[in-house]
Amino acid sequence: MAVVIGILLWLSAWGSDLGRALEELFEEANPEDEVRVRVFSRLPSIPEFRILLPETRARGDLVVYVEELKEGYPVRTFPVRVSVRTFGPVAILKHRVDRHHIISEEDVKVVRRETTFLPRDIVRSPKEAIGLRTKGIIGAGSLLRKGLLEEPPVVHRGDRVTIRVVLPGILAEAEGEAKVDGRIGEIISVRNVRSGKVVMGRVVDGHTVVVVAP
Repeated sequence: MAVVIGILLWLSAWGSDLGRALEELFEEANPEDEVRVRVFSRLPSIPEFRILLPETRARGDLVVYVEELKEGYPVRTFPVRVSVRTFGPVAILKHRVDRHHIISEEDVKVVRRETTFLPRDIVRSPKEAIGLRTKGIIGAGSLLRKGLLEEPPVVHRGDRVTIRVVLPGILAEAEGEAKVDGRIGEIISVRNVRSGKVVMGRVVDGHTVVVVAP
């Protein structure tokens, strides 16, 4: 299945330059990278057209389809073989890190690499990773990917927290103890220190859990 990427390319007013239109469209589809486009098909001279790119990706070895238009309506569609190579910044680890390591500025450096066949979730800048923690061991020189990182918990098992109950016309608070680790927005179990009752609450910060209504 194909989808139109970007705007319709109406070129009748300033000449038919399908090759340049392809370059511009792939540059728009890969804004973080330098883009190099090589066309393997013979390009006809047509005054009006639009380009359809694959729905899943806009780089690598592709076949795109061009609709020739006449007064805004397609009169024929033909394939164009292209090779799209992309190059740009990627973040890599300077050294091996263990599971649950909190990424700091000292852990990461940025290098320029071909990104054509790299996963879409690669980290481009240290600021995208600093403060996050690793889900597992990552070796030195490895590309950082967003799928390998997660927000660290702000509440840890055994931490004392404020249990807050908010109901219409009622605000009650009690001292609690976290039973598990929790990130902001997660629902965790907490024990009321005074009563011993365990309730479920949503973590709102490192010190507060709001009880979730049953």
